[in-house]
Amino acid sequence: MVRTTSWIDVYPINESGLVRYNKLEIVNSGARVQLSKELSDYCTEQWTPKAAKGWKSSWLAFAENLKYSSDGEQTYVTIKLGAMPFFICDGIVKSIEEQKDFAPKQGYANSVSIGFPTATKDGKIMLQRRAPDVHCPNILIHEPCGYMASMNFAPRAECDLGKYAEDSRLFDLVGQLDYRKEEIAKTFSIPSELVSYELRQDFLAAGWITKEMYFSTTGRIDVNSIELKIPENQEIFFVPFEHLKDLIYNQGKLSQINANGYRPLDAREIPLIDETLIGLVWGYEKLTGEKLDVEDTIARLNHDGMNIKVYPASSDGLSNEYQFPTRF
Repeated sequence: MVRTTSWIDVYPINESGLVRYNKLEIVNSGARVQLSKELSDYCTEQWTPKAAKGWKSSWLAFAENLKYSSDGEQTYVTIKLGAMPFFICDGIVKSIEEQKDFAPKQGYANSVSIGFPTATKDGKIMLQRRAPDVHCPNILIHEPCGYMASMNFAPRAECDLGKYAEDSRLFDLVGQLDYRKEEIAKTFSIPSELVSYELRQDFLAAGWITKEMYFSTTGRIDVNSIELKIPENQEIFFVPFEHLKDLIYNQGKLSQINANGYRPLDAREIPLIDETLIGLVWGYEKLTGEKLDVEDTIARLNHDGMNIKVYPASSDGLSNEYQFPTRF
């Protein structure tokens, strides 16, 4: 059955009171995805006109396994990542959006993005409206974020070569986050040393809007919002810390709204992409310095129409392990 509600699956790996970990390890498992003939043909069909226009099918990291473990005193999180071509991810997401019979019933592709909600020097969160001609159009999202991809470190002309599926840089959190750091500095024409991020990740998650998986942490930009030069043709919002809780709490009811053409005057009434919503909930204290009760917030959002499920690190005193599919 196709997942149609406003759902989000969260696997916490931070210190928000739900999970406390001492070490996060990312492992290249060497896994590759396998598709049914119908889905494979569909992905190829969707990709052919894009390839003809010069698109490149960069290699993407995808989640295969997440394991919590403990030695009695310390807790560890190990995440195994494989590699898939972008054209497969692109086709899987499209098949889910079109509710094809052969689309993965989990409701998302395992491809992993990475990024961080960013706070300015004067206490505001930067959000950007997505363009109308891209995946998840017109909704608000934090920037920078994007795939853990070979295109982030390899020349575009060759980023689809097989050797990059095994390149350690594809699975390197620091390198992939540094790429996003440089991206935001370039966007606002500021030195990259003014942008920083927390390396410790808050969670691995997936949601009904993105239809993909994502890591998230938090970042800062050591510039006041009014001093940032906004690029032409980009719609940037700076939400003050004091409005952030209202923005988060409103997302339950806003999850039922189509963002296309929806333009409220109050930024607190604007729908967020699922990735940004969960990033703000888990990263709230790091961003603002104030407390936010994560469990209570999730309960409020679910009461207002969402279906957010937080997967536990342990059950009955035993550490949990979660496997994500490699066959679709």
